[in-house]
Amino acid sequence: MTDAGGVTLAAERVARVIASATNRSFAGSTIAVHGDGALAQRLAAMLRGFGGRMLDAEPGRDGDRATTSRIELLVLCDAQQSAQPAAAAAARSTEALDALLRGLPLVDDAIVVDASAAGWDAGAAAGDEVRPGVRELLGRDRTAFWMRVDPSERPRTGAGSHALDAIDVVTSADRGAARIVWARRFMRSTTLLARQLGTARALEGRRIGVSLVLEPKTAVLALALADAGAEVAVFASSGETDGEVADALARLGIAVFAAADAGPDGDARHAAALLDWAPQLLVDDGAHLVRLAHTSQPEALAALAGAAEETTSGVRPLREMAAEGALRVPVIAVNDARTKTLFDNVHGTGQSCVLAIADLLDVAGIRGGRVHGGRWTVVGYGPVGVGVARHAAAMGARVTVVEHDPVRALGAMFDGLEVAPLEAAVAASDVVVSATGHAGTITVDALQAAADGCVFAVAGGVDQEIELDRALASGFARTTLQPHIEHLERPGAGNVLLLAGGDGVNYTAGEGNPIEIMDLSFATQLTALSLLAEAIGADGTSSLAPGVHELGAAGEHAIARAALAARGAPVPDRPVPDRPGCTSADDAHPWREHRYRPTAEDMR
Repeated sequence: MTDAGGVTLAAERVARVIASATNRSFAGSTIAVHGDGALAQRLAAMLRGFGGRMLDAEPGRDGDRATTSRIELLVLCDAQQSAQPAAAAAARSTEALDALLRGLPLVDDAIVVDASAAGWDAGAAAGDEVRPGVRELLGRDRTAFWMRVDPSERPRTGAGSHALDAIDVVTSADRGAARIVWARRFMRSTTLLARQLGTARALEGRRIGVSLVLEPKTAVLALALADAGAEVAVFASSGETDGEVADALARLGIAVFAAADAGPDGDARHAAALLDWAPQLLVDDGAHLVRLAHTSQPEALAALAGAAEETTSGVRPLREMAAEGALRVPVIAVNDARTKTLFDNVHGTGQSCVLAIADLLDVAGIRGGRVHGGRWTVVGYGPVGVGVARHAAAMGARVTVVEHDPVRALGAMFDGLEVAPLEAAVAASDVVVSATGHAGTITVDALQAAADGCVFAVAGGVDQEIELDRALASGFARTTLQPHIEHLERPGAGNVLLLAGGDGVNYTAGEGNPIEIMDLSFATQLTALSLLAEAIGADGTSSLAPGVHELGAAGEHAIARAALAARGAPVPDRPVPDRPGCTSADDAHPWREHRYRPTAEDMR
């Protein structure tokens, strides 16, 4: 790993394996990389580009920061080794590792990653495996987890990458339950707010339907709602259902209208069944169930008193319905809250989609799996597109943006990116990522314009964001190469590669957005549900007018304060600092104070 490309690919793999094995977020986490070689330097730069808060791993070198900041992720790689093999081995003993860790300010539940070529001998210090390749680190005064990463190995992807085969569990439900426990461990804001709602009995007895991608974090939300006193049912389409998690939730007493093998007909039956269950409140994704109730099952509206919408692609049709006077229930646009969009869309979807794409390319041996030096096109420069572009660039990709909104296009240029029309950008690209949430974003013409072997993927996404039906009707053919990787063979023009079947690559080929990111999103959902529940009167109807409502700054601030407290960070007492030195009689009307106000002398 002496060449720049080899080092960069190794750093990529370390980051991707950490994310896949733990489903944790790099953004916002306090991270230290222990080592002085090229791999450590490249990895630290990459994680900083992802939004990691980087600290030096050697006590004292960062001054006060080393004693006041607690490390959440510690990566040990290419540390200096003695010229004597025996001394080098001793330096990497369990005792040396334990001494190193005791000298560092680790948080409880810290992740310690050995990415060294020789490897620390931490086997004796490691206990039970809690995720594939992740073990408890025993013999310390706090809980930590240890994992070993070989930078030369390709990662595993898809469902097999997180199935707990090595853990002493027997059934699918056991494996799902173990993964739910892991996610709940790091969803502190959701747990805290749910506990507060339970104490206040704000959701007691309410029937709440949850229509989201069904994976461990969604399960934590459903169980938190149940713990707060609500009756809960969940729905997801077959392509968005993790079978292990569905089995675990059903065993834990949650009504589950979802199956990984349901298919389109089964999905339709399950969606109808959840509405027949007559929820009073609904957490929706893409506004699919709200629209189903308004078009095909209007009897569900008799019970439905409000909904909270998770996504950009769902808020858009809801606003259209409201403008036409067709929306008959109040809906809170959770997606538009800053505690959702600024974190879930930018950091969560950005990290999970880019790493999932790189994993799939690496596993397939396509261009070595390297993002570094690759030419990427990101179509759409909303929050999701910003996140995808930022993470791809942090891994060394050259990014071009396609954006029809002139303000967003200008923003992309000010972020240092190229801007080009769709077909011209695609023709010069190795990887194309659609990030608009609009059907028909990647047209058949764009697929035809791409170079042979170009890779297409969708971040988040809606049905037919890539025009697959039109492409197949015009003579394209689909051939599966391996799970989540297909050839789209063009009539007489070679082929392009399709990832995750054109669905959202992060939740189809991976485990979705990182845990801490979804913790913020689901804390926002809980706040929205609380506001909706408060508005329900004795007759079961809402005092909120039908239409799309914002969560509001007060709700955002409450969520952010809870998240800061959960991370042990200082929590501002007020959303806006006090105005210093204001003692005049006009304090109640600060707008009266301005630079050119006449003095009392001038007024005489």
